[in-house]
Amino acid sequence: MKIILTNIPNYSVSDENCENLYYRAIDNKADAVLIGPSSMKTGERFKGRGVKTGVSISYPSGAAFPDLKAQEILDCEKLSGVADMYFVTAAAGYYMSGHEDNLREEMRLCVKAAKKPVYFITEAAEMTDECLEKMCRIACEEHVKGIVTSTAFMPYDIKRAGAADVSRLKAYGAGQLETVAFGPFCAGEDVEEIQKAGADMMILNESCEIGNV
Repeated sequence: MKIILTNIPNYSVSDENCENLYYRAIDNKADAVLIGPSSMKTGERFKGRGVKTGVSISYPSGAAFPDLKAQEILDCEKLSGVADMYFVTAAAGYYMSGHEDNLREEMRLCVKAAKKPVYFITEAAEMTDECLEKMCRIACEEHVKGIVTSTAFMPYDIKRAGAADVSRLKAYGAGQLETVAFGPFCAGEDVEEIQKAGADMMILNESCEIGNV
């Protein structure tokens, strides 16, 4: 299971914080870091040092029109070449209200804009099996790389995704989507459960003291 370190749930981060995130990822042999667009220039100094860079789009609410999300990716690509992949927060609430056309459009436009692996962040624990299965099917059809279980943004009053949600995503992805676990994991047992459930990647907040970090 690959490990990604991130600082995005902290929402406001400094250049120094971003540097420390990369250093910690290197020291602990993490596979990648996940940063916000404002940290991309800082991240350029670490390109080629063995840690990949993911960049978040429309985090944490996903409340932007599909074309604006795609434009943000294009702007990031113009600003810097540091991004190896993008993590786009889906407009999950809008999708669950019956607007699957909006989900499909944002997936299609973002994948086209990035020309790099694109992962979509959702809130799996809030979704019925039918809703989650449909999201995965659309993601496969639109060539999304993988689905992330949650934004893991603590102020949100939402159910927290766990191993059961990883298992559901793994089943609905049918071998075509990577399953990425993201949550406020607080113990080594959490990592073990997520790994047993079949997660391909786990995103850990920089403040975590578990797993490989």
